Amino acid sequence: MSSLDAKTIKSAERVLHVLEYFDSKRTKATVMEISRQLGYPQSSTSELLRCLVKMGYLNYDRYRRTYEPTARVPLLGAWVQPGLFRHGHLLPMLDEISRATGETVTLSSLIGLEVHYIHVVPPRDGTTPMAAQGATRKLLNSSTGRLYLSGYPETRVRELVHRLNAEEPNPERRVRLPNLEVELKRIRQQGYSAEYGEFDTGFGAMNALLACRNGQTLAVGVAGTARSVQANAEEYLAVIRSAMKQMTRPPVREEMHVPVPTPKPAVFEQRMYATA
Repeated sequence: MSSLDAKTIKSAERVLHVLEYFDSKRTKATVMEISRQLGYPQSSTSELLRCLVKMGYLNYDRYRRTYEPTARVPLLGAWVQPGLFRHGHLLPMLDEISRATGETVTLSSLIGLEVHYIHVVPPRDGTTPMAAQGATRKLLNSSTGRLYLSGYPETRVRELVHRLNAEEPNPERRVRLPNLEVELKRIRQQGYSAEYGEFDTGFGAMNALLACRNGQTLAVGVAGTARSVQANAEEYLAVIRSAMKQMTRPPVREEMHVPVPTPKPAVFEQRMYATA
């Protein structure tokens, strides 16, 4: 075995150990905590975590300097144990939207300062999906990114616009804050975001936010050609809203013998803007 092969195997082993660490601790962690627990050098641990963030498997809180797994981690092996994940509510909901629209259906997450497509259901007609799983989009230059921004306070939005404009090499893709603020206000009012070729030629999409019980917020969307999405905008929005309402509906509890008082279900914050 060559030294390169040995290094590759060692890196793969460390990735799995990091994911297993989060599975056992079930909380956010710093580089130092992970390094100390696993016995890895801090420098290589930091490099490994940055790589996992870039690939969309970890999220990094730069203020608290902590890492945590993203929703892409459970999605990765969803097909292996369908009884644990595939038969839950989330993926069947995406499949239902796919059946109703025939378009590419996306599940995205905001990781760092980019939108990541963590799960994609391809069109039912077998055509090439309009979005690729694992692909990323800009926070300022995508309707999904702006959907996430609509949930931020104005001070945070101004900070991000200043930072991202400074990092954008193409002057044409820099964003004027007053124009963005108007759009974010509209997104908050209507409860969804849409684009019809404004950011990427020929690309159209509609997205709505879905808050999960672990505190992470995901975006559910339909993607297609700009012409198709715009022509069917009302229908696609109704499908997304209906599917999301079904998913968040409390389960019905059935008693077989002696009636037992049903406890009041826990209340989770619903930042799902797409409501009927």
